[in-house]
Amino acid sequence: MAATEELSAADDRTVRFRLKRPFPHLPEALAGPGGNVPAIMPERVAAGSPYKPVAEIVGSGPYRFLPEEHITGARAAYERFPLYQPRTDGPFGFTSGPKIAHFDRVEWLTLDQFSAMAALRNGEIDWWDVPLNDQVQALSHDREVTVISQYATAMGTLRFNHLHPPFDNAAVRRALLGAVDQAEAMTAVAGTDRRNWHDGIGLFPAGTPFANDAGVEVLRKPRDYAAVRQALAHAGYNGEMAVVLAPTDVQEIRALSLAGVDQLRRAGMNVDLQEMEMGTAMRRRQSQGAPGKGGWNAYFGLIDRSLPNTNPYGNVLIRADGLAAFDGWPTSPRIEALRAAWLDAASLDDQRRICTELQMQLWQDVPYIPMGEYWQSTAYRKDLVDVLPGCFAVFWGIRRA
Repeated sequence: MAATEELSAADDRTVRFRLKRPFPHLPEALAGPGGNVPAIMPERVAAGSPYKPVAEIVGSGPYRFLPEEHITGARAAYERFPLYQPRTDGPFGFTSGPKIAHFDRVEWLTLDQFSAMAALRNGEIDWWDVPLNDQVQALSHDREVTVISQYATAMGTLRFNHLHPPFDNAAVRRALLGAVDQAEAMTAVAGTDRRNWHDGIGLFPAGTPFANDAGVEVLRKPRDYAAVRQALAHAGYNGEMAVVLAPTDVQEIRALSLAGVDQLRRAGMNVDLQEMEMGTAMRRRQSQGAPGKGGWNAYFGLIDRSLPNTNPYGNVLIRADGLAAFDGWPTSPRIEALRAAWLDAASLDDQRRICTELQMQLWQDVPYIPMGEYWQSTAYRKDLVDVLPGCFAVFWGIRRA
């Protein structure tokens, strides 16, 4: 928006950006399918407070949300939207191409892992979005189930609260780069098969345009926890308690949290692990209060490998403009200067050079620590075909054979 002179609606079907200066990333900003989507809302909704959740579910896709059937934590239901007209040509894609609905109704059910396993095998459900690794191995032997082991990817993260000790101290955060073992963390989440995960991960996902190895050796060399404890002492860490939040109901993040907390403790950190359901943890993460008064010091999380997270603006965790930043609120003028330079860079070579510098700055300011990257699996009944791999489940194009 800083590059935009005027954003207007020329008519009911046209949105016009008039720019102050060239902005080569505008198409990607509008096309991203991840968490920061460019939601175009009805005026009555957009005029509401930006600090309150949107209470109305508005969409324009091939399915319509059924609010009267929604049961929080249990079920969400959708029906085919008869007024939706898909495009008539082009190949099927994840969020591109024709979006053709072959089912009259889609239901999302929230089940525990064991109930989901039994329901899929018995044909009571058609699709299990993200089963755990050990359950994937069992399902792969079921002749009535299809398993895609490289369905979507996610990057693990250790996020710090920069407002309170001990992680308001950059030297303490840098010392912990020697404690993080990405291979160990990813094994806890995705199992021992190295085809399912990567270590040596920096700021960007492996194989994406801006991925690079700059400074990654800080995470690749053998872990020396005695040296980390010494580095923490030199940084001024005196055994202060660190409150770490972990969800009980998102098994991948919980597994990552338990492995990561163990690494912190081996490094000599005094950790208070507080487990709670994910919704409570996310609300708690918004608190800027002291850790002993409802706040927090750190948490482990996952960010998906969708288009936004492959660049310096889509990855919200690298943003470092203090209280305006994502929860954790890091401050780094150098990181912000590099992000601004990337916005103005038109050539891919310049963008890559800036991203290499940005990754080197990550190891200095440490707004967070990457914990590795893994492939997520999905499983569904054999009679479902044309399932589209991506960073989340979509239901257009899928049909029953």
